[in-house]
Amino acid sequence: MNKALSKGLLITGALLVISFASTSAFADGIVLVGPNHAKLVPPLASLNLQHHGHNTIESGGVRFDGSGDVAFGDISAGPHQNTVAFGDIGTSASNLQILLNINEANGQGNSTITIDSLVLSAFDQSGNTVFSVGLANGPITLDQIRGGQGANADYAFGLDAEASARLLAALQANPNLRLGLEATLSNVSGGPERFSFSGAPGNAPVPEPATMVLLGTGLAGVAGAIRKRRNAAKPE
Repeated sequence: MNKALSKGLLITGALLVISFASTSAFADGIVLVGPNHAKLVPPLASLNLQHHGHNTIESGGVRFDGSGDVAFGDISAGPHQNTVAFGDIGTSASNLQILLNINEANGQGNSTITIDSLVLSAFDQSGNTVFSVGLANGPITLDQIRGGQGANADYAFGLDAEASARLLAALQANPNLRLGLEATLSNVSGGPERFSFSGAPGNAPVPEPATMVLLGTGLAGVAGAIRKRRNAAKPE
């Protein structure tokens, strides 16, 4: 191989490394589950966003810095700007849901807004981000189902299998994580839009991988015992 060709291959390889490094390390994400009318429980209400002036965009979030919650951006007035301890939600990583209540001045018709970004992060006791995940398929435009800032959600978001597995791993390493949200919404004219945490309604927690391994081991042991008993009962 001549020097020019060798040098070209090295440059190409370096460019590929840079390209891969600049993209997201994960192909998983937050996905829209569908319409959801679950009750919004105030202690788990995490983020309220409201536009200012004539802006049609509202953007902000809440994070944990080790000493307390820090809210930023276009947050609305009121107490519900806080991170939530995962253990207080009472669900599994695979059944975690982010509920959204849309509150736009729509009269008698529906008003649409666009969720440009939605990021879920988990923080340890020191305020380090140990898990983060965003929308899997880019912006989502949604109709307002109900008018007004009611006590129920309009839509539910959840984690796909890969994202829930990463969150589970983070929780197994540290079960005391707190969850925070960041979001950017466009085509807004009212508000506040409220995000809240919940578990998937009507579903028992899905067995986590470690539980499935133990269950499989137990079933294998039962099957082995049955085979041993049958073999012992066979006539010689």
